[in-house]
Amino acid sequence: MKFGIAITTSVNPATTSNGQAGYVKAMTDEIERLEFDSLWVSDRTVYPHDLVDRYPEQYGPGLADPDAQNVLEAVTTLSYAAGRTENVRLGISVLVLPFRNAVLNTKMLNTLDVLSGGRLILGVGTGWMPEEFASMGASFDDRGHLTDEHLDLFRASESSLVPTVSGNHVNLKGMRLFPQSGQRPRVPVWIGGNSKRALRRTAEYGDNWHCIRLTPEEIAGQKPLLEEACIAAGRDTADVGISIRTSVTMGGTETEHGHSEQRGLMSGEPAQIIEDIERYETAGVDYMVLSVVGNSIQETVENLNRFDTEVRPHFSN
Repeated sequence: MKFGIAITTSVNPATTSNGQAGYVKAMTDEIERLEFDSLWVSDRTVYPHDLVDRYPEQYGPGLADPDAQNVLEAVTTLSYAAGRTENVRLGISVLVLPFRNAVLNTKMLNTLDVLSGGRLILGVGTGWMPEEFASMGASFDDRGHLTDEHLDLFRASESSLVPTVSGNHVNLKGMRLFPQSGQRPRVPVWIGGNSKRALRRTAEYGDNWHCIRLTPEEIAGQKPLLEEACIAAGRDTADVGISIRTSVTMGGTETEHGHSEQRGLMSGEPAQIIEDIERYETAGVDYMVLSVVGNSIQETVENLNRFDTEVRPHFSN
């Protein structure tokens, strides 16, 4: 099992611009020092100011904190992290492709991979918030096709300095696109999402299925569908990994009134978290991208160190 750690996160109170800057700096340095496998950023451009009213089942008291959507721009942040590190791999969980310019974005990602010495892991997704698409001047209805054509260009740029893509949304012919990515034979592409289409896209374009907050049982139920998609695409199922983006909460589940809550996955004492990770391994997961829960930057760093000393040694790479 490999472990990546998020440096922009939805489970930390550092939601101001200065708070996010401090969080990114502290976590980046600690992840590199502890020699984790990778560090990860999240992606959000804009979101409705009345997010709780529009999506009451997702945000609000007892649910996700809407202010946690305050994350720094993904590729810029990852470039900053690349400059502060030498060894850790650099991932995006996940970059929403369909409201980005495919040519410019491909150049930016290739540049990042070159400057970082070939450390990029490109996690991609199709997005889910219609209001964000409208603000970016992109088609929400066509987001799947846009994503595929964007990936067509990114992959084509790895094999040719004059890539050719002829699609309904992305067209490039006879133009030199410099630089190519630094990794060979290609940059690992992780396809985010829990849908059947995400599984098919993984088989068609990806090196890894990057699911989001699923239980081990849910992943085990989806795995045969992924294998079927790989066979249909002519891929060897052994060449496609499975990863999950989720949170880890180090510590007990006792409330402030002294009562015990029902323990959630990846929370509690180290032995309990180890058991959860073993369940994920059994389900087929070989890589976990974790947001470390903490009530402050300092506490988050401390919890990261506790995970490193009390949980991580139980799993080999």
